[in-house]
Amino acid sequence: MSWDAVLETAPRVFGEPEFDWSDGPFSPDEASTVAELEIVERDKAALCADEVRLLARYDQLRGGVENVSEEIGQALKWAPGHASHQVVMAEALVARLPATLAALGRGVIDWAKARAMYEVTRPLSDEHAAQVEAAVLADAPRYYKNFRDKVNQWVKKVDPDGAEQRRLVRRKDRCVTFKVEDDGEAFLGIRGPVEQLYPAYVRIDQHARRLKQQGDARSLDNLRFDVAMDHLCGENQSHIKTIVWVTVPHTTLLGVDDKPGELFGVDTLPAQVVRELAADQKSTWRRILYDPATGMITDVGAEAVSAGGDGRECAIAVPQMYTSRV
Repeated sequence: MSWDAVLETAPRVFGEPEFDWSDGPFSPDEASTVAELEIVERDKAALCADEVRLLARYDQLRGGVENVSEEIGQALKWAPGHASHQVVMAEALVARLPATLAALGRGVIDWAKARAMYEVTRPLSDEHAAQVEAAVLADAPRYYKNFRDKVNQWVKKVDPDGAEQRRLVRRKDRCVTFKVEDDGEAFLGIRGPVEQLYPAYVRIDQHARRLKQQGDARSLDNLRFDVAMDHLCGENQSHIKTIVWVTVPHTTLLGVDDKPGELFGVDTLPAQVVRELAADQKSTWRRILYDPATGMITDVGAEAVSAGGDGRECAIAVPQMYTSRV
C-alpha cells in the first residue's frame, strides 16, 4: 500500500470549530446578546472561583474534621460523594494551583478547564504541578479539549519518568461499565489502554464507512453502533484491515532512550507500549525515512510481513520509520 493510500484511510482529526465572527453581518441586537452571554460566562467563572475559596476556607475553619464534607453536603444539598470531591478539589486549587484559580476568577478559563487542570496534574508533585500550570496558562487554549490535551502534554514533559508508572497503575483500572439511561436506552463503556481501544474504534469506523459508501441509509453513528454490536455478539466474523499510525524515535525502539511515541491524532504512547507493539509477533514492519528538518518522506522501504495475520494493521513511523501490523 502506498503512503498516500495509508493516509487516505487514516481517520480525520477534528480541531477547533471553523467559525469567524467576521463572517457576519450581525444586527446590533444579535451582537449585544452575544456580548451579554460573554459577560454571563465570565460571571459564572468568577462565582465558581468564589465557591472554591469559600469551600477551602470552611474546611480550614473546621480544622479539617472528618465530617466536613457531610456538613457542606447538608447545607448545599449535595450528595456525600460529590461534596467530598468538591472540598478536596477546592483545597488543591487554593493550595497547589493558585494561578488556575485566579484565571478562573477573572473569567480567562471556565470551571471545566479549571477542573481539568486539577484532575490531570493530581498525580504530580507541587513543583511539577506549578510548572504545568504556568506553561498552560501562559497561552491557554480557548476550547476544552485543546486545553486538557495541552495539560496532558505538559504533564508528560515535566514528569516523563512518572508517565510509565502512572500508565501501569491506570492499566489496572481497565473495565467495562453498563448504565441504564432514559427511554429504554443504555450506555456501554470500555475503559482501557489507548493502544488497544483506538484500533478497535478505527476498525468499527472503517467498516461503518464502507457500508455507507455502499449506499446504506443509516447514519454513520448508527452504523458504528450496529457494526460494534455485530462484532460483540458474534454475528459478523469478517476481518477488517485497520491502519493506525504510531510515530516513535528509532532510539526508543533500540532502547537507547525512553522518548514517547505518538498514536496518530489521538495521544502519545509511553516508550514501553511502543516496544511492546514492535515485539508483537503479528507485526509487519516497513522502513520509512524522512528529513528531520522538513518532515518530508524521502524513502519508503519494502514491506516485511510476519507470520501473523488477524486483520489488524498498525503503521509505526519513526525517524527511521517502520510499519507494523498489530
